[in-house]
Amino acid sequence: MADRSLNRVAPRKKLGDEIADSLRQAILSDQYAPGEKIGLESVANELDVSVMPVREALITLANEGLVEVESRRGFRAKPLSQDDLGDLFEIQAHLTGILVARAAEVATSEDVAALRRNHEQLVELSEKPLTKANTRKAGQLNAEFHRYIARIPRGERVRWFLRLTHRYVRSDLFEAVPSVLDAALRDHPLIIDAIERHDVDEARRLAENHFAQGPQLMGCNTSPAPAV
Repeated sequence: MADRSLNRVAPRKKLGDEIADSLRQAILSDQYAPGEKIGLESVANELDVSVMPVREALITLANEGLVEVESRRGFRAKPLSQDDLGDLFEIQAHLTGILVARAAEVATSEDVAALRRNHEQLVELSEKPLTKANTRKAGQLNAEFHRYIARIPRGERVRWFLRLTHRYVRSDLFEAVPSVLDAALRDHPLIIDAIERHDVDEARRLAENHFAQGPQLMGCNTSPAPAV
């Protein structure tokens, strides 16, 4: 059985949702092999919770297609396929493109300055050893960059749809796929420049291309794992 470490969760009203988040990330990060059984009792013991919220979480994941339910045989992991990943990044590219294009229409000089500061921090971090802590921080800076742009324009419903897709991206993506950092370092300045010029069409094209390359980047992960 593969080594895995589920994120421990604290008891709360939405405990089932918290467990679903933890199991979702475990499945997305290949801690469960395709078809591997996910035992109710073993998960409950590892997270120090009762079986009931674990069952609720697994039913949630089954409705999302990340878990298969077999009659009298329990729950089995069903990680995303390459086609699933392609669909996911295509949807993210389209939704992000909408928001970036709108941001290019209304972004202020203060917005552009904030985005440039974010990128400067990412560049500085990339020049340091790629430890696990640094790659995790790079992922956080990347997320902040895209969240900032998404908050600039109107489009709460588009942002809501985009947030739904984020739950299907592994949280340790920058650790698992170092080439994603290279793409951010290359693409972010171009996106910022287009936003600063208020070039709506170019901003959207760059943003869509940035996300559309996701499956290819994930498929060419041949770099060594970050140092501890």
